[in-house]
Amino acid sequence: MAFLLDTNIISAARRVERQAQEFQDFMKEFSVAEAYLSAITIMEIQFGIQRERTRDPGFAEDLRRWMDEIVLAEFAGRILPFDTATASRAGLLPTADKRPSADAMIAATALEHGLKLVTRNVVHFIPLGVECIDPWRFAGTPG
Repeated sequence: MAFLLDTNIISAARRVERQAQEFQDFMKEFSVAEAYLSAITIMEIQFGIQRERTRDPGFAEDLRRWMDEIVLAEFAGRILPFDTATASRAGLLPTADKRPSADAMIAATALEHGLKLVTRNVVHFIPLGVECIDPWRFAGTPG
């Protein structure tokens, strides 16, 4: 079973020392080879790096290196674009405020590609019709 990883999952995977046991259990059962990212996740990470440049330039550099050397390398060939079909689908989703959002774009990516979404924020995505897995409530196999 293939999955789309939400930005919060990639961020949590980076911080091993802060992971809950449930998340660690999920990661042990999970195959990165079956995981995809949305181009929107790359955008969100880049926004985070840019925000940190003014607050903590050293941390921003650590994040940039992590993005370039780990995220982009690990997911090479598995970063799904936000293309016209996905944009059209996102525009049809019943978002809470009837406006575009990164969550709607990620939801549309999962729906367009027939992927389950791995996220901690299931309440953001279930109303959009996305099948979700919350690793912090994980029990059993991810598929």
